[in-house]
Amino acid sequence: MDYFQETKRDVPIVAKKDVVVAGGGPSGVMAAVAAARTGASTLLIEANGYMGGVATMGLPIQGYFDSKGAQIVKGLGQEFAQRLRAIGGAYPEFIQCKLHNPFLIIDNEMVKVVCQDMIEQACVEIYLHTRASGVLREGEKMKAIVVENKSGREAIAGKVFVDATGDGDIACKCGLPFTSGRPDDGLTQSATLNFRLDGVHTLTLIRCLFENPERYDLFDIPREQFRTNRMHIMVGLKNLIDEARSDGFEGMPFGRVCYITHLAEGAVVINMTHVRVQGQDARDLTKAELEARKQVPVVLEFLRRYVPGFEKARLTSTANQIGIRETRQITGDYTLTGKDVKEGKSFPDTIAVGGYPIDIHSPTAEDVELFAVPAYGIPYRCLTPKGIDNLLVTGRCISATHQAMASARVMATCMAIGHAAGVAAALAAGANGEVRDVKIDELRETLKEQEAVL
Repeated sequence: MDYFQETKRDVPIVAKKDVVVAGGGPSGVMAAVAAARTGASTLLIEANGYMGGVATMGLPIQGYFDSKGAQIVKGLGQEFAQRLRAIGGAYPEFIQCKLHNPFLIIDNEMVKVVCQDMIEQACVEIYLHTRASGVLREGEKMKAIVVENKSGREAIAGKVFVDATGDGDIACKCGLPFTSGRPDDGLTQSATLNFRLDGVHTLTLIRCLFENPERYDLFDIPREQFRTNRMHIMVGLKNLIDEARSDGFEGMPFGRVCYITHLAEGAVVINMTHVRVQGQDARDLTKAELEARKQVPVVLEFLRRYVPGFEKARLTSTANQIGIRETRQITGDYTLTGKDVKEGKSFPDTIAVGGYPIDIHSPTAEDVELFAVPAYGIPYRCLTPKGIDNLLVTGRCISATHQAMASARVMATCMAIGHAAGVAAALAAGANGEVRDVKIDELRETLKEQEAVL
């Protein structure tokens, strides 16, 4: 590979804060708000022109409840849901589902409004249209995040940093160890570009489910759910896809129909594109985005031709970017395992609770592995990366195995982790800036005072 030698230059420090959070998705927003409310001067960096991340892609929020119906995420995550409801941005109640646990259907555009309100009301400084491009590190401590934006190359200094990029980008730029994907071959879960259809008559399909159950199959979902839930997640109809393929219909990327009803009447969000991607390389991501967008019209044509109620469906929007389920898992002081999740293990330093099923979208097959787990604890040590003293990771890049992450990656769980990361960062910044010196009892007590579930 050929190289250019970049000219040495000074990078201006444009801000100095107690806590700097990189990434404005659900976990990053909660981390920034929590840090500010716990008394730290806080700054949030976000690459897009809005906040909300994966919550703006049309998906419901999952992970608030465990498989027994107990609510396991409250605190800032619950406040977020309440704020959405207050402005008509979420369904008034959680939708009951045996397969996915109770979930909340939301308006992706209203997510942006609520995120901005929470950040501004907490007096968090915001840098939008700003991407982290590097770090300044001295020994075992970070000094600043180097960013690129319309203003050029700048540095944002801090005492404590929170990596909420989803991909562990900040930790990676620090040269910290990480794992990626399945233990046998390193392949990560398939990615999906969600898209919205309007003009859909879901009641027509529901009627078919009951009139002809052999033809209209379901994926491990009790059929009776659809009799009472106008709002729902549909997973199934493999028979129709098999029929289409027998007819010579080509290009279907996924083996089942999957959609989520939208708040708007006659609208659904389709979750059926499937692309293999590692997600850690710009060229690989570009290829995945282009492939996923090619799949959208294929899926739309299939739905119009084979699924009752979709005959007049029209494409009204696609997500701003492809949804990545898995990239890096930063190696922390403890790695959450599939065994921990399956056994419902708790820890002395539990700072959040998960309970969503292990949900793995295979990179080598069209199908999904999904099975229920009990409520389990997520220890603080999963947030503290090995090799550095003043950085925390939050969201789906915490220290976890491929299987454990497949449960902990959902939005409500990530909001709970972000809440804890923000409080911990503020406590560390108020002391010596070292995240391992945070007193676990104080952290847990502060979280309880802020109504988190532990």
